[in-house]
Order: sequence, then C-alpha cells, then structure tokens
Amino acid sequence: MNRNPLETGIFAALAALCLALAAGCDRAPDDRRDARDRCLRRAQAARAAEDVDGAIRWCEKALRRRPDSALAHRELGLMYDHYRQEYVPALYHYGRYLELRPAADDRAEVEQMIQHARLSFAAQIESAPEELKRALQLRDERIRALESELLALRAAGGAPLAAAPAVAAAPATAAAPAASAATRVHVVQPGETLGTISLRYYGTPAKWKTIYEANRARVPDPNNVGVGVRLDVP
Repeated sequence: MNRNPLETGIFAALAALCLALAAGCDRAPDDRRDARDRCLRRAQAARAAEDVDGAIRWCEKALRRRPDSALAHRELGLMYDHYRQEYVPALYHYGRYLELRPAADDRAEVEQMIQHARLSFAAQIESAPEELKRALQLRDERIRALESELLALRAAGGAPLAAAPAVAAAPATAAAPAASAATRVHVVQPGETLGTISLRYYGTPAKWKTIYEANRARVPDPNNVGVGVRLDVP
C-alpha cells in the first residue's frame, strides 16, 4: 500500500518509539533510561490497547518524575496530535522533544508532523466561532511571550530546564474565562472536538473529560462528537 510522506513520517515515528521502549536504545544514557522507565512502558501498553487516556496519564506521570524525558514528550505529541486533535499541546511536546534531542534520527519526521499540526490547528481555528478564535489568538500570544521570557531566563542562567512544562500550563490560567455556577449548553459546530470546546469554556483543552463525563449518553465516542449535539458544560 502506498503512503503519502506524512503517513510515512507518522508510522516511522511510532515505530521508532516502540523500538526505543522495547529494545533499550544503545545510543545514549538518557535513551536507555527512557527505555527502562516503568511509566513509559505502561503508556506504550495502554496505547497498544487503544486506551489513549491511560497512555496520556502514564506519560504525564513519567514527566512529573523526570521532566526531561524526551520519549515521553514525543509520545504525548503523537497522541494529542493523532488521537485527540488537540494541536496546542501536541506542538508543545513535539517542540520539547526536539529541544531535548536536537540530533534525533527522526528529527525530519517530527518537523514534518509539527508542520502538519500547525496546518491542522489553523484549519481548526478557521472553522471556529469568532469568540473562540480570539481566545486562541490570545492564548498563542501568551505562549510566545512566556517562551521568550523563558529563553531570556535561561540565557541569564536563572531557569532550570525542568521548569519548561509550566509554559504550556500558564496560558490556561491567564486566558480562562470565568465559569458560571450553572451548567451551560453548547451546540457542537463543524470542526469542533471536546478539546476545543474545553478550551473555549475553561481556557485549556485538558478538561475535555469533564465535558465527556457530563454527556456520556449523548457522546458514545469522545473522539467523534456529532455536529449539532447539545452538550452540557459544567
């Protein structure tokens, strides 16, 4: 079967990750440590069982224990990109992977996936309501500002590398709209996912599961929310 270059890059990245975790990576001490990481092994097993939520939780646990785990960042980038269509966290984790592994063998493939995620994110914004477009624009500007501040602190020797994950989390607090005590109703529009709806109401895509849990009867598959479905947003 013929695959286009993007599909080839995706499969190559996934295959490289599986080999790294299963075989042990003879290239660098950090790669070997990632290959032995219990959380990353469990993340790999969860993804193989199509338990994306579980795989994401295990990767995030691995990063809490060791924020410079390049393979954890790459795995999260792949899952947010290809399973959740949540491109902001995907771009962040892809970028951290390349920052931690500037000479990675799969650098070209990851750069190609970054480009694809940017284009997909742009298309997602284009189909979003104006209010959401503005919220995303403000979030993006805040991320860029924080990244610039982080680079300046690193240049001055005042910011440890392990502090980097705060860049992705901080904009959510700054841009989060005030939540109403009452449950809101949202009608799903074309191109929307639970992640983008979560971003609109909470300022972060990470609370998609809160919306899903409140609407299980209407949303059998969290990866496929029907256009026109009325969702309760707690």
